[in-house]
Amino acid sequence: MDATRRELTAEVGRLSKTAREQSALAEQARRMAEQFRDVYQTAQADARFPVEVRGAAYTEAQVHSQVSMLLAEAEGYEASLADLESVRATAEAKIEELAVRINRTEAQLAALATKRELLRARQLTAAGEQLLAQVDELMTGNRQTIDANPVATVRELLARTPAKPEGRATDRKVDEFLTAKPAKPEAVETSIEQFDTSVVEPTKQQSPAQFDSKDKPRTGKQSKLDRTKPIFQQS
Repeated sequence: MDATRRELTAEVGRLSKTAREQSALAEQARRMAEQFRDVYQTAQADARFPVEVRGAAYTEAQVHSQVSMLLAEAEGYEASLADLESVRATAEAKIEELAVRINRTEAQLAALATKRELLRARQLTAAGEQLLAQVDELMTGNRQTIDANPVATVRELLARTPAKPEGRATDRKVDEFLTAKPAKPEAVETSIEQFDTSVVEPTKQQSPAQFDSKDKPRTGKQSKLDRTKPIFQQS
């Protein structure tokens, strides 16, 4: 459309130039016809033919022929000028229409990328909703299949087994506890054994200084000699 608009603009320029030429030729033809008319009227009044006009001699009949041709050309140029003006007006209207359409098309092309992305987003949204519906249907079918089959794993069986309710004691248990009589405590007999501390010998070893029956200390040498004697000879 832009190329067509440029071509039409160039053609309108050439058409305008031709129209100006046609208008100038029509005006010249009218002026020459008037010039021949003035010469013709003067020559007819004076009865002097041939007459000289624009470097040529014209008889009365030739003046008639020349004026007829000039008028015909003037009318032809004027008719052509009218046609040229009509074509030029149509071309200018088309140029304006193309200019408006080109501007509108450029704006639409500028928004085309955004419209394409919006269309893609709507398509993806519709596809996503359809995919989610299919997934939902699949999960629902799976759940129905699982619920219809009682066979389960240990964890599923444990989760399926209801837990025993835990809470407050029943009224019957409370009444039994309140009406029960407490049991009597049994007497506990304890015996204390007396020990004679006099017969208890210390377990600790005596020191190297030993004592004899007369409470006299024995020396280490005498103790050694006593150990070498028989028991019946030791005093």
